[in-house]
Amino acid sequence: MIRKTCMVAAVLVAVLGMALGAQTIEPAKPVVPVVKTGPMNAITDVPGIQVGSFQRNFTGTTVILAPQGAVGGVDVRGSAPGSRETDLLRPIDMVDKVDAVVLTGGSAYGLAAADGVMKWLEENNRGWAVGGGKVVPIVPAAVLFDPGRFGRDFTDRPNASFGYLACEAASAGPVDMGNVGAGAGAVGGGLKGGLGTASQDLGDGVMVGAIVAVNAGGSTVNQATGEFYAAFLEVGNEFGGLKRPFANALAKDGFELAFLDTMEASKNTTIACIATNVKLTKAQAQKIAEMAHDGMARAIRPSHTMFDGDTIFVLGTGMLDLDTLKQKAVWGNTSANVNKLGSAAADTLSRAIVHAMLNAETVGTTASYKDKYPTAFTK
Repeated sequence: MIRKTCMVAAVLVAVLGMALGAQTIEPAKPVVPVVKTGPMNAITDVPGIQVGSFQRNFTGTTVILAPQGAVGGVDVRGSAPGSRETDLLRPIDMVDKVDAVVLTGGSAYGLAAADGVMKWLEENNRGWAVGGGKVVPIVPAAVLFDPGRFGRDFTDRPNASFGYLACEAASAGPVDMGNVGAGAGAVGGGLKGGLGTASQDLGDGVMVGAIVAVNAGGSTVNQATGEFYAAFLEVGNEFGGLKRPFANALAKDGFELAFLDTMEASKNTTIACIATNVKLTKAQAQKIAEMAHDGMARAIRPSHTMFDGDTIFVLGTGMLDLDTLKQKAVWGNTSANVNKLGSAAADTLSRAIVHAMLNAETVGTTASYKDKYPTAFTK
């Protein structure tokens, strides 16, 4: 009986194996994601966010204002950062609202621009209430290195007036890009860098935006093909239908080693801010900042080097509640929602980096992408 049962089992296993072996695997087919930008394709598509810039003599400051306040987070990956008020963004610390974020040129000297932002905010009674009708504005800031560039004296750099005037210029409208604000004196991988922005509409009223000043030691361009590393993330025709400048060129085995020999020691740093209208905790904001660095690494090679102070801030204006979004099947649980926001933040930052380079203009012998790779724009 036992022998007969074993034989039956063996036959069943053989039949099952033949059935499984006969199955065919469906070949993969292209899956085109449906991605949508906000109306302006800018960080100001996020409700509760305003942006202003001021620049002079190829250096400048950009301010991201949150008039109603925002929960903030930060993640620093570069090894040569210059920053202010980043410790208070840690989840264990008390302050849970940010009034503005400053991105500025001037290296560590440029942190003085945040003083002007604080002055403007105090005049408008925005900040952490400390009693007696008094406030202390909360203004995290990060800097990039641009002193002495483009014939400018080393001592000619952003000061408090830059921050104040950037606040005066702030609006919730379209954002100027290229050689403006923190991007005025930027250089990215040997090309003229600049300020760029982008946004993504995730549906159900959820918006994610990014703004970035690209002053990277690494390159945004695959030098073997002339293409932007992040070109594949283009939404619609936002980059203008760029062509591959070197159409017949291929990188070695489809992979190009990052160029390190042209990197300026300690004269770099890409700084950015991500914003969403979703209500976040400080821990969630920090996690999204961590994930957003993936977008920097996709768009700039190499990034996070010893010569860069790469820093990303995150602001959550809190106009949509994650708990409300969880009621919609497409948003799932809280952790899944944070994943979705972080993934969108990374892709949006990559696209903003491309916009920064596309809108930059040649200064002296430092060529813009447009001038260095003119065939990319051939119709």
